[in-house]
Amino acid sequence: MEISSLANHSSAVGTVANWHYEAWGREDGISREVLHRSLTQSLAGESFPYTYLALMDGQPIGSAQLKLREMKEFPALTHWLGSVYVAESARGAGVAQALVSHVAAEARHHGVEKLYLQTEDLFGGLYSRCGWVALTQAKSHGREVLIMERRLGPHS
Repeated sequence: MEISSLANHSSAVGTVANWHYEAWGREDGISREVLHRSLTQSLAGESFPYTYLALMDGQPIGSAQLKLREMKEFPALTHWLGSVYVAESARGAGVAQALVSHVAAEARHHGVEKLYLQTEDLFGGLYSRCGWVALTQAKSHGREVLIMERRLGPHS
């Protein structure tokens, strides 16, 4: 498995936009076109969000993003891991964990000291196993979510 910037695989934008639509956009009223446009605009790689793609034999199998201020309810929480998605055929093979670790390393590279996420798994699931700590519960798009934090030291 390889993890690379979506900017290096622009032909996968449609696939990632479809994943995001099916996972979150449809329920939240965000169209495929809006998601596609947002991902296309991020390809320059000069500002947030940064999108990373997991590939197996050159085919996209998952993605994750490093974002700014994902939840307006928490403006002081700056950098976020978000949009972690793994294709059904690749689930259970460690892809999500690899993406989470990669985004944390990229955040550290950008000088980020703390990274945040929201998950509908109120026990933290994968993220707890990867060293994330629960901060609080909140509502996001009408759903109860757990806000988690990971401190990014030089060796975390």
